[in-house]
Amino acid sequence: MSPSVYDVAAVSLVDGPQQSACVQWLTENRTTRTTWGVPPQINWYDSYLSTYAAALALYNAGRRSLAEPALSALAALVPRAPTGVLETLTFGGLVDALDRFCAYRGWPVPRHPGPVHAVIDRERGKWSRMRAWDRFLDPDQSIAGYCAERVYGDEDIDTDAFLEAFQAPNGSVANAPAASALFLLEVERRGKSAASERADRLRHYLRTRPIPAGYLDWVPHFTTAWTIMFEHAPGSVPDIEQAAMDALCEDLNHPSGLLCTVSTLDGGVTIPGDTDSTACAMLAARIMGRQVPDSTLLDSLYAPSQGCYRTFLFEHDASITTNMHVAAVLALDARHDRLTQVLRWLIHAVNEGRTLCKWHLSPIYAHGELARITAGIDHPLAPLLCTQAARSLLAAQNPDGGWGLHGSTTEETAYAVHGLAAAAQSHGHAYALQATDALGIAHAYLITHQPQETPLWLGKTLYCLRPLVPVLHRTALARTEQVAGVGHHAQGAR
Repeated sequence: MSPSVYDVAAVSLVDGPQQSACVQWLTENRTTRTTWGVPPQINWYDSYLSTYAAALALYNAGRRSLAEPALSALAALVPRAPTGVLETLTFGGLVDALDRFCAYRGWPVPRHPGPVHAVIDRERGKWSRMRAWDRFLDPDQSIAGYCAERVYGDEDIDTDAFLEAFQAPNGSVANAPAASALFLLEVERRGKSAASERADRLRHYLRTRPIPAGYLDWVPHFTTAWTIMFEHAPGSVPDIEQAAMDALCEDLNHPSGLLCTVSTLDGGVTIPGDTDSTACAMLAARIMGRQVPDSTLLDSLYAPSQGCYRTFLFEHDASITTNMHVAAVLALDARHDRLTQVLRWLIHAVNEGRTLCKWHLSPIYAHGELARITAGIDHPLAPLLCTQAARSLLAAQNPDGGWGLHGSTTEETAYAVHGLAAAAQSHGHAYALQATDALGIAHAYLITHQPQETPLWLGKTLYCLRPLVPVLHRTALARTEQVAGVGHHAQGAR
């Protein structure tokens, strides 16, 4: 995964030999003189959290001439009327934890603008509900380990029991560097069990982190599943290592239920599975001829009052792309009644303009996946969704032939290409000719631009899943050549 400013900053707050490398990296990777992360006009959540965490790291390192201007500039990063940004997984909780760390150290706590306070309050409510849940310390069900930053300053949580529940075999808390760092700081703040064997393993994990760190240590099944899905699109046999496929299938059949994005094969799961990862893994396993669990496995996160699936428990807002991927699984399993409910929910979301995925910065991702998936679903409602998605993609193509919310990127162009190619090949699609023309123009963009590692995925902060980008570039180029009939001679020359 691409580097995470937030995680590097959090790891630097723990005493140890890693601190100097963290601080050095932060000083060398500013976006502007006073900010870190992407520019706020691209994603103010990322800019705000990254800048806040980096400023505290520098403050802690005695670099106050860099830290204080950054803290003073925080409020200016938030637009007056924020729109178009859905919740990240834990933004409000992370800012809240950093505030408590500031207060404990006796540092000035920033005065957050109203939109930040609103998200903090919302996340506090979710944390309270999680705390009251009888499965709070069950790593097969609870996401508490992943957001262990929230434990900082929460005196009601038994840190010994928490660490026992969520410590991964490598010593981390849930394979998440920042969660591990803030949790250890809370253990040390209390002074209780700070020298225990588990705390020592956690401390060793943080002191030996490669810098820069990603916001998770690894997410192996993500790339495996998506490589299979997109390499399969042009009809080729996916080129996947046997060991990677075996690992995905073993985790897909893990007794905990839903597939965990962070592999359980290292000896223990400390982040629960989610609906989106499981649906994509099911689709990939089917393509490779593997047996998969029944799709009723996903129903534990179905919200009957809304007719959609949640990605994980305690989620505020359902993800549109999670429901697209689940719809593909439901169609394969011929669960027509449930498929109808999900497609109706998707139509309602699209009609309301809610076509931005909460896990991704760009609407091109959601439109591309909607076209790609619904083009292959045999259901009366699917063509309507496919047509709407294709129309949106055609309208969004940039003059250079690519796609991108803030300028064309490999990743966004690939999602659009796969969606339009699937739409063009679906029987009698109204936009088939326009889609074919657009793919021909996209070919010129793809063949003249190398894959760019642009942070577009939304976790705790923005990140790029680096191994996925070349796969998307390669398979999208193959689709333009296959559907639009361009580039075969160029491909042979290469």
